[in-house]
Amino acid sequence: MLLKRLGDAIADGDRVYAVIAGSAVNNDGAQKVSFTAPSVSGRVAVLRETLEISGAEPGDLGYLEAHGTGTALGDPIEIEAIKQAFGTEGAPCGIGSLKGNFGRLNIAAGIVGLIKAALVLKHGYVPPAVNVREINPALELEGSRYYVTTEGREHDRGRTNWGSGSARAAPAAAPATS
Repeated sequence: MLLKRLGDAIADGDRVYAVIAGSAVNNDGAQKVSFTAPSVSGRVAVLRETLEISGAEPGDLGYLEAHGTGTALGDPIEIEAIKQAFGTEGAPCGIGSLKGNFGRLNIAAGIVGLIKAALVLKHGYVPPAVNVREINPALELEGSRYYVTTEGREHDRGRTNWGSGSARAAPAAAPATS
């Protein structure tokens, strides 16, 4: 992963897989039980700010790379924030997480998620989330546009989003051609 201004990358002949169209960072630790505790409001704020900065619309998102804690508390909070920030109506949007592949990657989780999002854009394909036996019913995905990517799928809508943890970072990536 090399982060470089697009103009410089093109001038240098670098292979560009995706462009970070916008990003935001926040932490609402003072409003929670602890610095690392998840919250819906903090996630909603960072996701909406990222969308605004990137110039994207919620319907532009075809895939979300989630933090995906795999916990009864964390995942429903993350999904609720996604639904509030991006809405539940519109074109289908897949949600995946690399945690099922690798487990907890601690400080490397962010860059690995961003690499996956870039590869989804480059190849136009969302790989299936591995080791998913059952979707947590507390996610309440039924009737919304969101689904867990239990099967590989073509990705033909232009953008992805990735978010991480309680100290949230949420870049929105766009294909290199945009």
